[in-house]
Amino acid sequence: MKRVRSIFIALAPPSADSPYYDLARSWKVELYFANLVETQGMTLPEFREQGISPLDYNAYIFSGRQAVDHFFRLMQEMRLEVPADSRFLCVGEAVAQHLYQYIPGALRRRTYAQAHSLDELIPYMRKHPQSKYLYVGGGAAPLHFFGEAAKYNIPVATVRVYHVRYLPLPAELRRKRFSVLCFSSPTSVLAWKHLHPRYKQGETAILVFGQDTLRVAQAEGLHVTDYAPRGEISSLLALLVQFLRNAQGRSSALGRD
Repeated sequence: MKRVRSIFIALAPPSADSPYYDLARSWKVELYFANLVETQGMTLPEFREQGISPLDYNAYIFSGRQAVDHFFRLMQEMRLEVPADSRFLCVGEAVAQHLYQYIPGALRRRTYAQAHSLDELIPYMRKHPQSKYLYVGGGAAPLHFFGEAAKYNIPVATVRVYHVRYLPLPAELRRKRFSVLCFSSPTSVLAWKHLHPRYKQGETAILVFGQDTLRVAQAEGLHVTDYAPRGEISSLLALLVQFLRNAQGRSSALGRD
């Protein structure tokens, strides 16, 4: 592999004290950040056009924090509260921690957050077959997840609470060639493919975070070099450190996230 010189990360630029910049200095690489996705919350009339009543369900599935935010915003606008017997299924602890600000302590004990992907929720759902599941999202529907749930006769309804718009790369990055592309979500992969419909990967390494992101990237014809979370690699930053160690052939003190 050629020496890694420039890395694109599909995230909004972090604060100046971010460990990403420590990584860049340690490994002598250039990092470029850009958010490829913009979300806009649905209005209450748009939400109601879907014909879904949240109170018809008592198990809510969230794979991202924005889905949490817009769902509870709309619930507040409708002056509704989730049922007291509700369950909450979250992809990852970060989403669960974000959810906690919207639900009382008694309901937090009914939150499941050990899954790293939507598919990993299926075993938990099979233990609670009487629950009525509602997947709350906004981007591309996770069809594979719905298909897996259907294999076990677990009906899952879906409702959208926000719109997704793909953002073009900043002008200064459009002609730049990157050694590595890093995607943190399925929508960031779809945004890249939308913006570059004729994209040819060549020798570019691709790193992704999340098993759902991995699945979407592969479905879009990308060869994924590595992914997280797995083992002790729990974040995109940690994955990038591990990749640079292997690619550059030397050690670094940045092994911890």
